Amino acid sequence: MEKDMLTKLEVARLVALQRLGILPEAKEQKLSAWVERSERNRAFYEQLYKRPLSKDSTPPSTEEGWISFEKKYNIGKRKSRSRHGIIYRISVSAAVLLFAITGSFYYFSRSTKEIIVTPQPASAVQLVLENGNKITLDDQPSSILALHKNAKLHAGKQEIDYAAAEKGHVQIEEVYHTIIVPKYGEYTVRLSDNTIVKLNSESTLTFPVQFKGQERKILLTGEAYLEVTRDTTRHFIVEAAGTTIAVLGTTFNVKAPGTDSEVQTTLVNGKVEVGNGITTRIIRPGEQAITLPGNAEIEVKKVDTNVVTAWVRDMFYFDEQPLEQIMEELSRWYEFDVVFENNELKQRRFTLEASRYENIDKVLDLIEATHVVKCRKEGKNVYIR
Repeated sequence: MEKDMLTKLEVARLVALQRLGILPEAKEQKLSAWVERSERNRAFYEQLYKRPLSKDSTPPSTEEGWISFEKKYNIGKRKSRSRHGIIYRISVSAAVLLFAITGSFYYFSRSTKEIIVTPQPASAVQLVLENGNKITLDDQPSSILALHKNAKLHAGKQEIDYAAAEKGHVQIEEVYHTIIVPKYGEYTVRLSDNTIVKLNSESTLTFPVQFKGQERKILLTGEAYLEVTRDTTRHFIVEAAGTTIAVLGTTFNVKAPGTDSEVQTTLVNGKVEVGNGITTRIIRPGEQAITLPGNAEIEVKKVDTNVVTAWVRDMFYFDEQPLEQIMEELSRWYEFDVVFENNELKQRRFTLEASRYENIDKVLDLIEATHVVKCRKEGKNVYIR
């Protein structure tokens, strides 16, 4: 965090010099490259560049004005109207503008830290090629020259298609690509066999450009909803945090947040076999298998698949869930801290459905509409009573 703050402070300094027209060309290029790196950088730059300056931050234009200005800011005795005096005034003007803009930077930084913001879907999904090169999949549809011998991938903001590339090109060796989805992002990958994998926020998928051999295997970290194309000659296998899910053709959801956390495999339709390297269990539609690193047992339970897959519809869906559990998930998504002023409320159960990109105030209003609890926001905290 500290490194990021220092970087943005440096950006504020460069913007100040740019607005004065005295930013060196090399620094100008450095600033432009930083702005083009992401939409968030561009928005921050535009806030600083367009920030109106108050009267106090404008260098004085008259003799009396300079005297008053020097007294106000304790600059000291002003030099004569020599070349040094001109340089002196330029330096003071730069300092005044720099103070104004960096002050705006601190204002923006402080304000975003003190309030709960509405999540915005991110577009900075990255494709990592077999040689390690990274491509940012931006808003505009594009064809990416990514495969050997000039085979093209068709990609855009929401989906990348490997099935079309397979038709036009045959790969001899198995080449792997990786899709990285940031927080608040979602992305769909159509694999070479036409299997559809929809990736949730903060997920990573590694997969072959074309499936070779006797099985179709992918590696997942995070959460994904899969619609697997049936192929009786080759099982489709998902590996996630030590858990292996094997299918022929089916629809299911896998949630594997990290290597040390439990893996939840929820079957929507079809049949899958879930294994942890020691035991295996076959689950049927409406069932969820839970595996945990270091635990030989695989727990299987009935679940509401509409609840588990609500994220696919960009929704939160809680069905008779304890308020503590609901607030934990909301706090992770909206990035706030929850304070229960009455601990007895933690186990009160609620049914709630809301958009994941809804303003937090509206979500809290839905909870308050039950007339069971009151929610109060203070900065980055939500108090429940």
